Amino acid sequence: MDEIMEFLKECKTSFVATCGGDQPYVRPQGFSMIYNGSLCFCTADEKATSKELKANPNVEISAANGTKFIRIRGKAEFQGQDAAEKALEMMPQLAQMVRPGKFEIFAVKGGTAVIADLTTGESKTIAL
Repeated sequence: MDEIMEFLKECKTSFVATCGGDQPYVRPQGFSMIYNGSLCFCTADEKATSKELKANPNVEISAANGTKFIRIRGKAEFQGQDAAEKALEMMPQLAQMVRPGKFEIFAVKGGTAVIADLTTGESKTIAL
């Protein structure tokens, strides 16, 4: 899990893919953390991301750094208020982006993360 977080930190921005009805949606994401042993990301309960993940928890997150990329795939599981408080403690500026009480954290569970290099063809799969 540390290797995944280190890669995401190097990339700075990742992209969260969800499904809404029969349409895919991809959005930039600048926050991630490990919480209670799970890889977590944030959204707000009033955003389409939250609604889409609650209707269909299948999620994929991708990021790239040069010729290396990561693809994280699994099911979104929303976490409690304690996870949201931890995220706001780690990155206080998130509070300026989301109205109070609307901030949510979701963990990606039951899937895999693949870190690969397009130049060398090397890849590593990590179970979540």
